[in-house]
Amino acid sequence: MKISVKKAAPDVYSLSFDDTEIAVDEKEIKNLLLKMIRVLHPGSDAALSADERANEFMRHIKNANDLGVQRLLRVAKHDDILVLLKIAENDEITLNKFYGNMTETSKKMIAEDLDFQFSDDIPGAAIKEAVDRLARIAKDLEDEGTLIY
Repeated sequence: MKISVKKAAPDVYSLSFDDTEIAVDEKEIKNLLLKMIRVLHPGSDAALSADERANEFMRHIKNANDLGVQRLLRVAKHDDILVLLKIAENDEITLNKFYGNMTETSKKMIAEDLDFQFSDDIPGAAIKEAVDRLARIAKDLEDEGTLIY
């Protein structure tokens, strides 16, 4: 089988498998690459990007109990919560889960801090570090029985 990849346009790539050709955007091709790495090297930390780690964390936290989320908000570093909310800005369920467990004052403060600190993209390393810290805290809260999924 002949396989080829070429850039067709900005943010668009053409994947060819023999006579079959498909167009994918940059996000889709990165996702495909990460999935291939996971298959070839299972268990490799390199196989999970910062975005994927964040998505995995958010997938779990969406199903968490409100008391656990409130405790997470109190215990976690403010900047880590900001990073999570910034990367979840298009994920209405995650945003509702967090904002629904904040006071009105906290919501206003978070909104102002998000506008001030994160007007641009967040580097992947900062996402990874924040999500790793949040995941450790969530695990501790889960172990103590406060955070329940």
